[in-house]
Amino acid sequence: MPLLIRHAYGSTRKDTVIIPYYLYRVSTLRDTLPPRLYKPIADTIPIPLFKPKPPSRNWFHRVAEYRDSLRRRDYRDSLIRKMTRQNAPEPPTTDSSIIKSEKYFIPFTGRVIRDIYYRKVNVFGPQNIRDTAFTTSMKLIKLANRLHYNTEEWVIRQALFFKSGDTLNPYEMSDNERYLRSRPYMQDARLYIINAGASPDSLDLLVVTKDVFEYGVDVGEASTSAVRTTIYNNNLFGAGQELRVGAYWKNSYNPPWGSEVKYTKYNALGTFADVSLGYTTLNNYFPLDSGVFEGAYYLNINRPLYNSSADWAGGIGLRRSFSINAREQPDTIYRDYKYELLELWGGYNLIKQDKHNLNNQRPNLAILLAHSNQMFLKTPRQPIYKYDPIYNNHRYYLAQAIVFRNEFFKSTHFFGFGRTEDIPLGYNASVTSGWETWKGRTRAYAGIEGQKFWVTKLKGIFNAQIGIGTFYQNGRSEDAVIHTKLEYYSRSFRLGKGRFREFAYFDYLGNPNPYFYKPLQLNMEHGIYGYKGVPLTGYQRINLRSETVYYSPLKVLGFKFNWFTTLQATQLTINSNNVFKNPIYGGVGLGCRIKNENLPLNTLLFDINYFPNAPAPVKPVYFEITTTVDFRFDIFTLKMPNFINFR
Repeated sequence: MPLLIRHAYGSTRKDTVIIPYYLYRVSTLRDTLPPRLYKPIADTIPIPLFKPKPPSRNWFHRVAEYRDSLRRRDYRDSLIRKMTRQNAPEPPTTDSSIIKSEKYFIPFTGRVIRDIYYRKVNVFGPQNIRDTAFTTSMKLIKLANRLHYNTEEWVIRQALFFKSGDTLNPYEMSDNERYLRSRPYMQDARLYIINAGASPDSLDLLVVTKDVFEYGVDVGEASTSAVRTTIYNNNLFGAGQELRVGAYWKNSYNPPWGSEVKYTKYNALGTFADVSLGYTTLNNYFPLDSGVFEGAYYLNINRPLYNSSADWAGGIGLRRSFSINAREQPDTIYRDYKYELLELWGGYNLIKQDKHNLNNQRPNLAILLAHSNQMFLKTPRQPIYKYDPIYNNHRYYLAQAIVFRNEFFKSTHFFGFGRTEDIPLGYNASVTSGWETWKGRTRAYAGIEGQKFWVTKLKGIFNAQIGIGTFYQNGRSEDAVIHTKLEYYSRSFRLGKGRFREFAYFDYLGNPNPYFYKPLQLNMEHGIYGYKGVPLTGYQRINLRSETVYYSPLKVLGFKFNWFTTLQATQLTINSNNVFKNPIYGGVGLGCRIKNENLPLNTLLFDINYFPNAPAPVKPVYFEITTTVDFRFDIFTLKMPNFINFR
């Protein structure tokens, strides 16, 4: 479709941006150009652009004539001679080079943004977002793409941090790419510099996006006695909104039916706040305790620090939860309760990084406040729960000062199957203080936390976290928590047509003076994945895990396969307060994760584990087929202040 391109000789309508062939002949430029996007044809390189507003009928014939004229080589060559355009190629994105996200934009710092164009890559067919020249005659692919509503241009425009007439800030550009990629309906996004040669102080921008297919289904359980499923649309009408409907039927439950409805609007009204509201009786919205079955009504509004130069972040959460006797437990066992929860937080980005001085290392400083109030409208009748902190009112106020500096680079094949992943570098350190009232006791709190990501000499990524927090009552420390976490991600190595990467994790969690806090366990994600129902507990725990992932080149109907092996071990203070004098529980595993990243489906997981010294009731061999939620690196630093988690 025609676009209005301004240049030194006036305005010209065209449906391609023409790059002179001599630019492509420069070897360093040619080596970095995406092959499909910048494939030379004759003496020009056309890049199709998208403009959503179609021409009016009165202009139809004139547009058709102009389109035909662009196909003639003599006219095209004359146009090239009149225009001095330059399209900047994107640098290669391999984690072996650790190229920071803003590097592509730095040469154009301070230039004025003239026009912004939009290009949408089809969900099915193209290999990745750079495959903009993809065409196909396959009817099935065409049909699948027609079933999908592409994200509307106004939705993408609302998600941009800049507009025509602004000056280009490289950090703002890279922040914006990350924000777009963080949207659940967006598989990938790129900002490209185009037409930079027409003027030394201005340029145009091309926003390229690739959606995830909007329709999805998740089957949590399927048998002759129970069915649990959820269907959803994560980009309803292409408007950046999600509708989710779920249901279960279980023959042994009373009532046997349950349901869920959830609606989410991302970046509501262009405020960068995500709003969600819903209702559920599926026991899947943060149940209060183990062994309970809950329903809930809820409303959440969350505005992250979407841009490191943004001023405000914050959110509010409202919830009413209630127990459901779906398992028909007798009155002596069933916990009949109802409670309301209010969570409110806000933060101000007081001091920002100097994005105009590229060599400045000044970090950000933010101040945050938080309030939470959990109030029971009805408590369980059993006397044992009357004194249980979980079933008592809980209110707290916290203030936090946090210093942080964030940098990112783009890579692939960490937790994904080939999609672009934003890998954090940098650090943050925070001091938190406040007070809480729980079971009628008011006590003060103080805590410090720190985290740092950095690149090793072998071009791996190391993440170190440490946190210490404690409550004070009458000058005495209680419920102190010490948490240390280390993570290592190796660089990726080629193995045949695939590649592999090594992951290693260490986690220590301890509480030397428990008061309200309950002891730790070692089931599933809290200790050994595959342990279920193990009653062993303690107040100190060490978790070790190593995982080797092979990213297979095999692809079937768009589904990719990541094979992995695991080695895991846990120590818990069961017999001795010295954690190292307790038995080591461990296991080895082999599995495969399967996913089509064009679809919003959860990752399908097959794994088998062997536990040589598993405690009762765990069997030595554990086999599982399930679905898991995708894991991504956290790109938003500011969150609601809270106590150091002890679980």
